[in-house]
Amino acid sequence: MKIGRVLGIAAVLALTVSGAQAGEKSIKIGVLTDLTSFASTSMGPGSVVAGELAAKDFGGTVLGKPIEVISADMQSKPDLAVQIATKWYDEEGVDLIIDVPASAAALTIQRMALEKHRMFLPTVAATTDLTGKQCSPQGIHWGMDTAAYSRGLVNALAEGGAKSWFQIMPDFAVGKSTAENANRMIEAGGGKVVQTVYHPTNSADYSSYLLQAQQSGADVIGVGSIGLDLTTLIKQAVEFGILPSSKQKLASFLGGLSDVDAVGLKTMQNVLLVQNFYWDQNDETRKFSKEFFAIRNKMPNFTHASDYSGTLAYLQAVKESGSDDPVKVVAQMRAHPRDMFGQKVRVREDGRVIYDVSLFQVKSPEESKYPWDYLKLVRTAHGDKNFLSLEEGGCPYLKK
Repeated sequence: MKIGRVLGIAAVLALTVSGAQAGEKSIKIGVLTDLTSFASTSMGPGSVVAGELAAKDFGGTVLGKPIEVISADMQSKPDLAVQIATKWYDEEGVDLIIDVPASAAALTIQRMALEKHRMFLPTVAATTDLTGKQCSPQGIHWGMDTAAYSRGLVNALAEGGAKSWFQIMPDFAVGKSTAENANRMIEAGGGKVVQTVYHPTNSADYSSYLLQAQQSGADVIGVGSIGLDLTTLIKQAVEFGILPSSKQKLASFLGGLSDVDAVGLKTMQNVLLVQNFYWDQNDETRKFSKEFFAIRNKMPNFTHASDYSGTLAYLQAVKESGSDDPVKVVAQMRAHPRDMFGQKVRVREDGRVIYDVSLFQVKSPEESKYPWDYLKLVRTAHGDKNFLSLEEGGCPYLKK
């Protein structure tokens, strides 16, 4: 019987339990993700599989209790995400929530987790406020944040001679945070932001934004869109001749392998992406990806990898501390380096997880030698270089 079916049954049974206290009968992990809306192609069902795989690979139990994985569709709606998280913490006995592809929801859930003595491990939400001005003494931001996305692209392209940028960003919290971080870094490095424009989610027509970008003559068109919004924009960039031409570089701040697969190499070739995971990096990434592919018939995105490695790190800390108490688990996670597909990573005092981030370029069809051979490494930035410093972040509880 496949893992998804086994843990899926456990999830259904778990949902019938009401009023349960976290840690009573099981260690329960909730994957709160977008299963059906515009961001579902980047995380969605794959995020659930990643959480289930982590539970299985850990052994299925910890502290003598079964590990249960449940999931829910937040549809990329922050209000809905908060409603589900509240029910999970208060009624379903959920110990840990992961994923959450909406920064506004993640900030609220992080506060809620502290108040309710629960764990929250944002693996997709990207706002730097999670470890900055709205940090939590129990918070750990496992996924990449907008500073890492921005620094990875801006620094790498600056080294290649890029001076001017035209930014196309989604009109929600993560888009604005990405623009703020990127634009500040571009200007600090002597570059110029020609213009920043914002688009609504679930857009069908990006022609006006792309024409402005093309006519601006900027060296780089920076795009912060995700999921279906990104792939639609990429297809229209090809129609306008922006891709695959190298006259203007098109750089995606939040794009991933799933987006490349959705539109194909012919359409997306030459696009630049920042990732902290690629399935073909080393033996550890390939091992997880092979398991994931056996279930999904797709290679995992960097978001799925964060769900998997973050869940494993949490479970290992529960085992090491001999407790599912969130204060003890967080302290244990900060006390020792954690594994992220063979890389030893550390959890900083403000909850920011520090690791390497790489710039990749999408291959042309001619460069691809085997299935899913989509990306080529351009350069890697190590450790602290990718994230805001403690001083830049300004986490208030560290000042007390």
